[in-house]
Amino acid sequence: MSYDVVALVAGTPDEPAIIDALQEIDPELRLHQHADTSVPRICDREGRTLAILEPGRLVECSDGIVHLLGPEVVAGLPEVFWWVETRARPDARGREVAHRFANGLALRLGGAVWTSGEADFGLWREAEHPAVERTATRALLVAQDRRVVPFSSWLSDAVSTHAGEKMLQVLTPSTSRLTYGMRTFLAGPLGRWVVRGEDGGYFDGLTGLAMRWDGTYGFLPGKEPTGPNRVAERPDIEPVPGFLVDFGQTAGTHLTVDVSVLHHAPSTPLLGRAVEIVTEQLAKAAPSAWGPHEPALRRWDREHLAGFAHQRKPQPWILYLTGPRDQGHPFSGQIRLSWRGNRVLERASVVVGFEKGDTLPFDVFPTLVAALSQEGLLEGLRIRRLAGPGDTTSMPVWTGPAVPVGLAIGPERLRRIGTGSAQAGPIKGTLIGEGVTRAAWYPVLEDASAPMRALALAQAQTAHLAAVSRG
Repeated sequence: MSYDVVALVAGTPDEPAIIDALQEIDPELRLHQHADTSVPRICDREGRTLAILEPGRLVECSDGIVHLLGPEVVAGLPEVFWWVETRARPDARGREVAHRFANGLALRLGGAVWTSGEADFGLWREAEHPAVERTATRALLVAQDRRVVPFSSWLSDAVSTHAGEKMLQVLTPSTSRLTYGMRTFLAGPLGRWVVRGEDGGYFDGLTGLAMRWDGTYGFLPGKEPTGPNRVAERPDIEPVPGFLVDFGQTAGTHLTVDVSVLHHAPSTPLLGRAVEIVTEQLAKAAPSAWGPHEPALRRWDREHLAGFAHQRKPQPWILYLTGPRDQGHPFSGQIRLSWRGNRVLERASVVVGFEKGDTLPFDVFPTLVAALSQEGLLEGLRIRRLAGPGDTTSMPVWTGPAVPVGLAIGPERLRRIGTGSAQAGPIKGTLIGEGVTRAAWYPVLEDASAPMRALALAQAQTAHLAAVSRG
């Protein structure tokens, strides 16, 4: 599997510093451009790729790094430093080069070095990229032996490079957790979380179904239910032993807030303001960092975020964010941006972590709806809860379904359908605010013993609002 080494350095990792660090390892090592990208490869004299070096990234805020690697790795570093990541082929020579390069860079520039685990899953095959464990016709398997696995820059690049061609499958040990951004992607149609169990077998980290390798599609469930009556038709299909632990009884809670905003004046720096309102209301803190992948390394600044988005217009984009590590409840999230002519649609998703025993802020939700509506930042909103660790990561165990807590519609949509139609559905709802900022809030059942009833109620209300909107 790939061996990941991160050097966190105080000085600028420019070309002379990189070349000096390589020459000290072996004067015959060379840097070559990787494929059609600007990413350099570290090669031996035969031209064999030993590692790929990600260009240094400036760290303006370390909260995202602490979330992934722990607080000890940034101890003693200046407030602003650099992140240099190397992904090596998983043989002895690749690991040696990556580790010695990072150590040499840290010695020259000052800093610290972090390394991933060296778990050997026995699946590695020679590939163009040393971080790829194995390729299939329609899938790309990447192994990550980390405590917390992020949606990193390289994974983001792999997705965009193979868009529509290959599914991204991420293989981890059973001890690994996923960030919210990574889990969100792997839960979608283009991703899959593959877990190596303690018994040496493989299973899906979200469903628990045992998996096998297929040369065309990568890892597939050995038995997979299909059809509308799949449970009744295949009662023999069960998760692997240990997946159905009583996790919900001991875990904390993830509150996930999805809010959509259609900005009519995209030149103003309003992008990200909805996220600030959500996190200040529910987590008691504003975001501390953002970036185009994880870890988020840029200090939170809505004007810079808006500028970043406009530079890439009209391409859609996903930005990641994280909260401060020493204030309020932990949270992370992502912002999806897409253009509608001269307007921009912002879809933000934020997960806030609560420890077991924490009081969930159900009474704050109407206030949240009002705050978003008053600033013109509410097209639609959905709130769900799910069992999970208080740090917002996800473990490969059954957490139960994501249970709806409530949903809301903003002033524009409320005006289009009228208050009578808006309150005629399965949930009457509560009108919040006055005049042009009036919104509607629909609280769903809060009874934890009836999650399927809550799901059915939320689906029925969503269907009603969709029907009256079309009418």
